[in-house]
Amino acid sequence: MKEISLIILNKKFERIGELEDYSSLIWASRYYKCGDFEVVVPIDEYHLNLLQSGYYVMREDDDYVGIIEDPEYLDNEDQSQMMVIKGRFLSSILSRRIIAVQTQLYGTVSAGVLNLINDAIIHPVVPERKISNFMVVPTNYTERLEAQYTGKNLLSAIEGICESNSMGFKTTLKNGIFQFQLYKGVDRSYGQDVLPHVVFSDEYDNLISSNYKEVTSSKATNVLVAGEGQGMERKVLWVTKDNPAGLDRYEIYQDKRNLSSNGGDITEAEYINQMKQEGMESITNVLTAFEGNVFFDNIVYRKDVNVGDIVTIENKKWGIYVNTRIIEVIESVNEAGEYEVIPTFGV
Repeated sequence: MKEISLIILNKKFERIGELEDYSSLIWASRYYKCGDFEVVVPIDEYHLNLLQSGYYVMREDDDYVGIIEDPEYLDNEDQSQMMVIKGRFLSSILSRRIIAVQTQLYGTVSAGVLNLINDAIIHPVVPERKISNFMVVPTNYTERLEAQYTGKNLLSAIEGICESNSMGFKTTLKNGIFQFQLYKGVDRSYGQDVLPHVVFSDEYDNLISSNYKEVTSSKATNVLVAGEGQGMERKVLWVTKDNPAGLDRYEIYQDKRNLSSNGGDITEAEYINQMKQEGMESITNVLTAFEGNVFFDNIVYRKDVNVGDIVTIENKKWGIYVNTRIIEVIESVNEAGEYEVIPTFGV
């Protein structure tokens, strides 16, 4: 059993109380997407004053901070009255902005994400869009990004960029400042020999069940990307990795007419590179999925492993193992006070 105390801050970031007597708690941390939370408490004067929309929920043992967004009040059949408090983590602030003008990104992922946030939040043309206490922690990741956005939600755009480049992101709170940062999970799998391995295995009694499958039905090796233009004047490009032929070739079509050369402001070479990137994101090989229902017993969450880390799941009886990333961790505390950690694995 683990006790998780929740600290409540008002909109001025002043600590106004703690929450320990909740009926249940769900705390979902995610690598590629914004996390969220849900806490259920009895309705009384203390909780009504403490848990208001726009207030912040934080923990001593975690750097994620939630924003209360959706309080709900329930009058149950057993005469109990409960508040269900839902919200998302601080990165949800990004969802309050869109990419308002056509924006071309050429360069590194770090520079591209910084550019998007600068334009929408930190140094916007429209002064009312500015959030004065929002900053980006510098990173120097060298992954390349060539993309074009117009009107897309800022959070959705950054989620897509991060997932395409195997990066995570988070927004923390320090001295009243929202600090956005890209980060990379740590490889703790059999694929490296520098750090101790984190392994979920039937041999270690921390793999409860497992499922392995191969999927070829959604395979795509060659993508025909159709860009701007009409009829015979429309720009089209075949995109592939190995250019297979015959029965080994699986074709799909991508309508990307929203990609614009902006009346010639974007060069032909730059436009072709954008089409290539769109096509490469749609290429899928034979998918192998090895999923496991695991048990955190001899592995301690946040100490031995964290969201975004790469670990190994193996079934010794089948002779199969996979190095996979933890893309989500849900912590829950039920009405009996029982604490559970449920990871989700991905790529």
